[in-house]
Amino acid sequence: MQRYSNIGWLRLSALLLVMLTTGQYAFAVEGVARLSQSVEGTVAAGVEKDEIQLDQADVDEYQELVVSGGRIRATAQRTFAAHAVGRELSIFDAHTVISRDDDDDGFYHRIKVIFDADTSGDEVWVYARLYLSLEGGPWNHYYTTDLFPVEGDVSDDEYEVVTRLLDGYPSGYYDVLIELYDGDNDLLAVNYGPYEDGDLAVLPLEDSYRDDYGGGGASGLMTLLLALTLLAIRLSTQGGVVEYAISRSKMGIST
Repeated sequence: MQRYSNIGWLRLSALLLVMLTTGQYAFAVEGVARLSQSVEGTVAAGVEKDEIQLDQADVDEYQELVVSGGRIRATAQRTFAAHAVGRELSIFDAHTVISRDDDDDGFYHRIKVIFDADTSGDEVWVYARLYLSLEGGPWNHYYTTDLFPVEGDVSDDEYEVVTRLLDGYPSGYYDVLIELYDGDNDLLAVNYGPYEDGDLAVLPLEDSYRDDYGGGGASGLMTLLLALTLLAIRLSTQGGVVEYAISRSKMGIST
């Protein structure tokens, strides 16, 4: 087999660098279903939703993360469909808590979303759908709550959802969207996301697989690139030695 030249190996290394840098999200999510576990309930209940509860929760599976395309139009369409007749529902406030960065790379695999829903009338049973968007990409649904009651504008009825991201979420900065639905008719009542509250924006997240085994974020990518470059140089050097030895053998020169 003809030896690949030094220039050829360097060109291959450069090509790999471009492919990995521009396509890191594609490699991270292509064909990979999103897996997560979630627990929910009112904050006032005082029950900490800890690791044991998450371990016992069902694993939710969704289609692979969509990372390309806009989200403004989708949000506007949801808003246009909002507000059932005779219902006045709103979200007064929301915030997030992120935790569990096992590999200390600045990206976390556990997210808690807390929101305070209000109504101007009598008690209403509602449910929420939660979405994540990777760095401005489309909204990806990741959880739907059970029905829960909302009455008046009291502040002690905050609701929370704690989620452990298991797989299918590459390292990056995510926004959260909360859709609140009227449980009586399944009509969308409220959109509440990063445009309404900065606490739902730019959250450094990744799934626990990447958090446990690496491969996410810039550090993992650079390590892989370094390894590929060293391999290319080594193969180029070894190829030169082999060709040199073959050449000497053909000339009858002892090595």
